[in-house]
Amino acid sequence: MNNIPESERKTIEEIKRLSARQAINIRIAPEKKPGITDSKFGGIPYWDMKMDYPRAKDNSLLMLIAQINLDELNSEGKNLGGKLPKCGMLQFFIAMDGVYGMDFDYTVDRDGRLIRENFRVVYHKSIDYTVTKEQIAALGMPDSASEDIKGSPVWGEYGLAMELKETYIGMDDYRFEEYFQQAAKAVGWEEAEGESSYNSFSEEGSDALFDELEPGGHWMLGYPYFTQSDPREEYDTRKKYSVQLFQMDSDYGEDDDYILWGDAGVANFFISEEDLAKEDFRDVLYSWDCC
Repeated sequence: MNNIPESERKTIEEIKRLSARQAINIRIAPEKKPGITDSKFGGIPYWDMKMDYPRAKDNSLLMLIAQINLDELNSEGKNLGGKLPKCGMLQFFIAMDGVYGMDFDYTVDRDGRLIRENFRVVYHKSIDYTVTKEQIAALGMPDSASEDIKGSPVWGEYGLAMELKETYIGMDDYRFEEYFQQAAKAVGWEEAEGESSYNSFSEEGSDALFDELEPGGHWMLGYPYFTQSDPREEYDTRKKYSVQLFQMDSDYGEDDDYILWGDAGVANFFISEEDLAKEDFRDVLYSWDCC
């Protein structure tokens, strides 16, 4: 860090100042044994037995990768500015196919919503705490905690710990260059004018940009992290998906392997500010990439 030119260090600090936001940071808590209505990654999902369970295009049942108990999130004071619904359950499902339910064509329906044939974001406005795991499991959905599960990015069922944490825009976010140029001008680094952020910094400065800004990990309402590129970057029609609703990163190590998206990738779910405010989760951009 001491080898970073002063102008670059000041620019990094200004990017932090300009982009800093509080978001919900999520980590796996192996000591927790989640119940059917708890926030968790994987396992048998909570389900309202009066509703049809979500299915893929081939009619197979979708698999839960994550659910967030919003009753608990709100009671713990972790719903940032009330942006998420104030009660209920938010869930993320994918198909058990070779691409984890992703649609690479990003086709839209007649109302301009992205078609969600092989994934789903489901919001239950209220939770029936009397429903049992056995009742729901009888529907026959895939279970990431099953010993014979194959082709799943989530390996098991895990309780979660969540906290509000400051985060910053990462270099792969399509909006990063705007922040970079604004920060460089603010600290008087005129040489950055018109330059790419990657070409303007020294090797040490580039390393610091990644180490200090890149928002890897599991998040809600934070900045996205990518191993390749931002799927919104080259398409104006996708710019409306300005809110990262949820990010699930690969999560593994020497002692435990929890999540792996392809070759150490990451999954992102985006929504528009308008739809989030309306608690309408029908139009979500889902993408994952890997190294």
